[in-house]
Formats: sequence, C-alpha cells, structure tokens
Amino acid sequence: MTGRGDSLVRVWEWANERAASLGTAVSVRVLCDTAVARLEVSGVAVMVGSGAAWPETAESTDVLATRLAELAVTVGEGPCLDAGRDGGPVLVADLNSPSSQRRWPLFAPLAVEAGAGSLFALPMCLGAIRVGVLALHRERAAALAPAKLADSLTFAELVLRLLLDAQSANGPATEAELPLQSLQVHQATGMIAGQLDVSMDDAFARLRARAFADRRPLTELSADVVARVVRFDR
Repeated sequence: MTGRGDSLVRVWEWANERAASLGTAVSVRVLCDTAVARLEVSGVAVMVGSGAAWPETAESTDVLATRLAELAVTVGEGPCLDAGRDGGPVLVADLNSPSSQRRWPLFAPLAVEAGAGSLFALPMCLGAIRVGVLALHRERAAALAPAKLADSLTFAELVLRLLLDAQSANGPATEAELPLQSLQVHQATGMIAGQLDVSMDDAFARLRARAFADRRPLTELSADVVARVVRFDR
C-alpha cells in the first residue's frame, strides 16, 4: 500500500532523472515535461495568480497548453478558473460532453475546437492562499486513472514548492521579469487604457472581448496592439 510520501519520492526521482539527462537542475519546466511523460497527458501549463488578478501563464509545454490557458482568461470561465477560485481539483474527462458544454458554454467549445479532449485543473494552495493552478490536458477524451491522479497532485505540490522557493530567493517578480507573452499583454492593456481613457481593468476587459470576438489568441492580439498594428478607438 502506498501513501503520499511514496508519491512524493517517486515523482521527485522521476524529475531528477529527467534533469540529470538534460544536465540541469530540477525546475518547474522539468517537472512539467516529466508530468507529460509520466502521466500520459499531452501537455501541461502552470497558471499563477491569486485574488482578483487574472492568472499569468508561467510555464507551458506546448502550443495547446498555452492556448487553453489563454482561452480561460479570454472568456473568463473554465476548469482552471474554477479550480483557482474554489481551491479544489476540477477534472474534466470529456470537454465535448453535454455537461461540460453546459457548465462552460464559452470555454468548452473553443477548447475542443483547439484540439483538447480532456482537462484536469489542480489548484496549488498554501493553506488558504491560492497560488495558481497546474493544468494537464489530453488531446483525446479520457479520465485520469486513480494512480495517475495521485501523482498529478504530487506534481502540483512540487511545482508550488519550486515557485515559492524562487519567490523567496528573488523577491516579487518585476514587470521586466515577466514572460514575454505576459509582458505584451500588460503593455497592450496599458496602451488601450491610454487610447480609450479608461482604467486598466476596463482596458483588459476590452482586450479580452476583442480577442474573443476576433477568435484570436490573447497574446497574438496583444502583440499587434504593442506593434501598433491594431488600435482601439472610442
């Protein structure tokens, strides 16, 4: 019979093996890549954010993982946002099922159209503080087996530990340290706020609405705003 401690040891050994094969230390990216290999999922994303702030994509293993994280922020719903808000896992074996389509009428059809079959959102919490979500997706619809689910929760715990270790070592991230995609979204939001003379919250809402209406990734639209290819008019 195995327990939580066994899972921690097992997952950490997997991550160490992968890091050693790459000649590097265990990192959030290494953990994500290891999760893809060991959990039989297609991709992984780490979404970080708490409170009223929209989550940032801190890491992703593939284009679809990034797209699913963006879609959740763009339409304002989905398993990842539910998991981050409620603090419990949201496990969706079939995004195309009637129940999924009813629960997330904007997110689920777009996620299926993008190529996702399943999505498993695991909150990363420190007590009552919700730090973010580890999102695992599969291109085909299928549930996580109990053993895989137990290990996925361990991956989420270890990712959280590394994120907290990095924050305590480096202090809060500055805008200059944000990933390029996140930085472009911030810059675009600021430019839209100036163009429309509205608050940053209103500007971000306009950006999300435009991305949804144009069926474009949020980061792609943001890049065009920053490059002055797209302008928001009153």
